[in-house]
Amino acid sequence: MSENATKVLLSIDTSTKRLLLGLRFGGDRLVQSSEDSERSHGQFIIKKIGELFQSASVQLEELEGIVVCVGPGSFTGLRIGIAAAKGIAMALDIPIVPVSAFEIAAYCLRNLKEVVKVVVPLNREECIVGTVNKGTHDPDKIKIVKYAQLFYMVKNDAVAALGFHLHERFPETPAKDHTEILNYKAADLLYLGIEKILRGEIADTATLEPLYLQKSQAEIRFEQRQQDK
Repeated sequence: MSENATKVLLSIDTSTKRLLLGLRFGGDRLVQSSEDSERSHGQFIIKKIGELFQSASVQLEELEGIVVCVGPGSFTGLRIGIAAAKGIAMALDIPIVPVSAFEIAAYCLRNLKEVVKVVVPLNREECIVGTVNKGTHDPDKIKIVKYAQLFYMVKNDAVAALGFHLHERFPETPAKDHTEILNYKAADLLYLGIEKILRGEIADTATLEPLYLQKSQAEIRFEQRQQDK
């Protein structure tokens, strides 16, 4: 897939309660959709994608690629977004470009000079934490951390949360909070997708899965225990 093949590109992000869609067309034109919902994205994602194409006066058959956020994030949301991307991609025989939540965070936080711990909710007791530093992140250093131990692990680093507001849950946290910088748009996801297309980073549509399913929680915890020895 070449640079010229990115003229019509769809982005899908269902990793949080916000359904984020974007459509790049006509070389440099863009339409976006962002909607917060307490309901399952599966109830309206196909309708919203159709409305996006209609607003751009673009036919679905003109689509040349899909950029999808693969998480980590909401288990149900990610499955819905990836399933929609795979269904469209297979029907049209077009590629999918996966972008992780930590790649998005690294891009959004790229202008900060300090180290930032990016926090993604996992369940009521635990979260997933990755480290972002000057626009990069290390996928091998993503950890599952109990909320009770989060700020002990963060220490003097700044924090930023994806999918929720950290200070609303922990109003007395001493850490500097850059969560607002992570309020990204579909245009950011499309930009990252195009960059990956130019590097040839295309997913295998048949085997594409949410990021945190590539390793089970048990495997991640085992590796973490080995690293801490």
